[in-house]
Amino acid sequence: MVDTGENKDRLLVERFMEPDSNSVLDDPYVRTLQAVRFWGGLAMALLVKVPIVLGEEKYILFWLGDGLLKVALTPVLLLCSVPLVVGVFIVSARPGHRGRMGARLRGPLIAVGAFVGHAALVGVAALLILLVPAHFGVRAPLTYVSIVLGIVLAGRGIAFILYAVPAASRHMFRTVEVHQALPALLTVVLAWEFAVQSVFYPFGGWPDDTWTLPVGGALATTAVAAFEIFRLHTRHGVTLRTYSAPRPGVV
Repeated sequence: MVDTGENKDRLLVERFMEPDSNSVLDDPYVRTLQAVRFWGGLAMALLVKVPIVLGEEKYILFWLGDGLLKVALTPVLLLCSVPLVVGVFIVSARPGHRGRMGARLRGPLIAVGAFVGHAALVGVAALLILLVPAHFGVRAPLTYVSIVLGIVLAGRGIAFILYAVPAASRHMFRTVEVHQALPALLTVVLAWEFAVQSVFYPFGGWPDDTWTLPVGGALATTAVAAFEIFRLHTRHGVTLRTYSAPRPGVV
């Protein structure tokens, strides 16, 4: 049986973006919370302004544009947030646990590198498709080669990213390998970044008194993440400032 390109992309994502199975708690309830926490948080960020849209149809284009902007910003904000949040988290850990957390950074670094590398492929492809023809002319032999190569690179990069986004949304670039609570904390940071974007950098001319709506969405996401962390603590003994193996015998 011959693998398709789609299967290869999925395998690459599983290899680079999915955490070690020994680092993931075997808790179906937590897995459900992980899905609700991220996708529910993103949906909440989009739905909080629906009442305004229903009351004023002229805002529907702003709402659609704002939704597309948030979807596009998600991987960018995560890539910016992951190093800062993980760094602060490890520094805040109790002495004796920082080294163990730091030793688990290899997985997140691989995930971030794989994602950035494939995003860079898309950037290089755009340069090949747009700049080379503009410089050498649309009928130059080099232009044809450049466009074909650009399409191939863009296809590889985009296919990987499409599979990688769901994986990153659940485990937040494999930061779950460092600590079980990190994906939840990163979701909270992302939710408040969305709130800041909605309040201070909105898409289009929204009314000026809508700041309570995005803040409410961020609070709802924070509540779900807090409940997930609470369950990790009460059911599995996970505490924020200590490294704990998710399964007996796992170091």
